[in-house]
Amino acid sequence: MKKLFKKIKLILPKMTKYFFDFLVVFVGVFLAFWLNARKEEQNKANEQVQIYRAIYEDMDAFHLSGQEEFDDGFINLFQNYKKELDSLIPLKKLPANMRFYGDYWHLEIINSLVESGRLSDMDPKVFKGVASFHSSHLMFLEEIEGFNKQYEKYITANYEQGVDYFYKQDSNELKEKVKLPFKRLDRIISLSKMLVDGAENAKNELNNEFGFKEN
Repeated sequence: MKKLFKKIKLILPKMTKYFFDFLVVFVGVFLAFWLNARKEEQNKANEQVQIYRAIYEDMDAFHLSGQEEFDDGFINLFQNYKKELDSLIPLKKLPANMRFYGDYWHLEIINSLVESGRLSDMDPKVFKGVASFHSSHLMFLEEIEGFNKQYEKYITANYEQGVDYFYKQDSNELKEKVKLPFKRLDRIISLSKMLVDGAENAKNELNNEFGFKEN
């Protein structure tokens, strides 16, 4: 028994040293993993804030470009064209060409975020709101493109046949198929108002949460 105690007494210092060496290594590795994980979480949080900022800036630009208070905003652009057409149709003075184009009603940043999938890790409420807005915006763009194509097809392409070609016989009323682009214009105006209001609400919510406006 004495020999056993002597052996234990001899190896105990070594065991203690190995234990503390192991403990130091373990704590060091643990701290390294913990610091790395914390850094990754912080980087992810910073990236999310940057994405929120990008969304805010896109919504802000869209709202400013479209709002009715802005005389040259695209809502007024569409409404002014509608007023002009409404006054010219009874006079049988349809314009030969009409096409809407421009970059101020696009959402380049949000489109990029959606297509890249970078919104998938965002707050579910934000993701749902942006995805819904993006879908409505795509519908808006489709209506604009639809107007351009239908005006070209039903009016521009047949303009050489004379203005009476577009009207019902002995009437100042357009044929049903010729009305199609003008019905689209009504939907474009309605969608543009809805989207501009939505963009204003979204940017205000983001500003209240992060204070982007002050930055």
